[in-house]
Amino acid sequence: MDYMLNREALATSEVIYDGCQEQPVDLDISLPDYCPDIQRILKCQVYPHISSRSITGDRLALEGSYTVKILYLDSGGTAVHCYETSQSFSAAIQLKQTADNAQIFAFTRVEYINCRATSPRRLDIHGSFSACAKVIVQGENEVVSNIDGEGVEEQKNTLSINKMAGFAQQQFTVEEVLELGQGKPPADNLVRSDAFAMLQDYTPVANKLMIKGEVCVKFLYSTADNEAALEVMEYALPFNEMVDCEGASENCIFNIQLNVSGLEAQIKNDYSGDQTYFDVQARVFVNASAYQNSDVTMVTDAYSKQYELNINSKQKSIENAVEFINDTDIHKGSLALEDVPISKIIDIWNEMSTVSADYANGQINYKGKFNICVLALNPDNKPVYFERLMDFEYARPYQAKEDNIKCSASMLVAGISYRITGGGIDLKVELRLSAGIYSQYSLKLITDVAADETKPRAQDKSAALSIYYANAGESLWNIAREYCTSVNAIKLENDLAGDVVENRGMLLIPM
Repeated sequence: MDYMLNREALATSEVIYDGCQEQPVDLDISLPDYCPDIQRILKCQVYPHISSRSITGDRLALEGSYTVKILYLDSGGTAVHCYETSQSFSAAIQLKQTADNAQIFAFTRVEYINCRATSPRRLDIHGSFSACAKVIVQGENEVVSNIDGEGVEEQKNTLSINKMAGFAQQQFTVEEVLELGQGKPPADNLVRSDAFAMLQDYTPVANKLMIKGEVCVKFLYSTADNEAALEVMEYALPFNEMVDCEGASENCIFNIQLNVSGLEAQIKNDYSGDQTYFDVQARVFVNASAYQNSDVTMVTDAYSKQYELNINSKQKSIENAVEFINDTDIHKGSLALEDVPISKIIDIWNEMSTVSADYANGQINYKGKFNICVLALNPDNKPVYFERLMDFEYARPYQAKEDNIKCSASMLVAGISYRITGGGIDLKVELRLSAGIYSQYSLKLITDVAADETKPRAQDKSAALSIYYANAGESLWNIAREYCTSVNAIKLENDLAGDVVENRGMLLIPM
């Protein structure tokens, strides 16, 4: 006996690559003539950025560049200078399948960096970083939504899934000429600069996203009057940008990530030469994903009152986006300075951080580490540099409506305030935390159903009703299958509402 199977599409996301490719950093550098001699290296770091990502067939290509920056003291031992050099890199990664219209989430991770001065004008640098990516493709799976056939009973489940409605990746540039603050001495050289982007608001408009935010820029510069004197300036550059995101609508939930993929800054003078400015170009990369809710009804089990059924099925794991949340935590801590006495902090910042999140006992629990970089003066008025790693934990209430919750987390150190005490530094660190909340399912998807007519089912026709003594918690579906009847018939005969027996006792089974 053949049955007519009605099928429905089930959109799912599948990760086809999640890994990293290590990139070496091996440089032998001679300082250019405009750089003073090296007395001592304070800090050496590599800053990699991915500028483009693309897939051709089954190959992922990541292109970018890395900048190595060295902070060092000149031969006098009082002035801090910076030397930097940039190199391009590319990574070609083999995927397990071709990927059309894939989502590519790419980032870099510094592994290690070693730097030594082999002479006052020569640097030997070795290290590595990893170019990492997660590639997600949208797949279509068919589920059986209905079985048309005589004597067939179906067990159905309606699953609410947030399917991918739109995805966008776009880069834009924020440009501005920035004046020095009132009372600040003119700038001569940039010693250090960094930037990060923060999302403030977004609005979906007809397959587009209007995003609003700001790029926070910080400069450490030497003054024109005294190269040993260092000053800090911080700016917030607002932006409004329209991002193409086909499929985005007001009914979607959004995951929007911003990353500063490049920062260019130059010191410029006005016509008189008395006033200096920072001419800034910050490149911001946007990842935007839009998810829309969709209800899918599927047959999860079936039986026939007439014949034994042969049911073919397969297991499918599904990760469903539930919500994207943002939090701000002010983390308080202190740094002990017994081994590095200081009289003044020149600059303090963060480089590199890690964070994870999980759901337990009605709350999202964040846990991670971040490092604090400090450039300061010691009691002899000589520049010193040191780093300290800090741990943090943060929990926020969250009432999950589903089981099997998984979290992905990211973190941004948005600001550091400090106070020098007798034994160290008291810190207040502003952490911007984000978490993606996902529910995970393992589904049995029926692929085919056929009756085995050589195995008819025996149905007792000697009476209109049978008596069954049920235990609390028994499934009416299993009872109905055993007696070759239907769940609805048992419910009607016994005036039951649910699909599970609530109290131990007698049931009348219609035959």
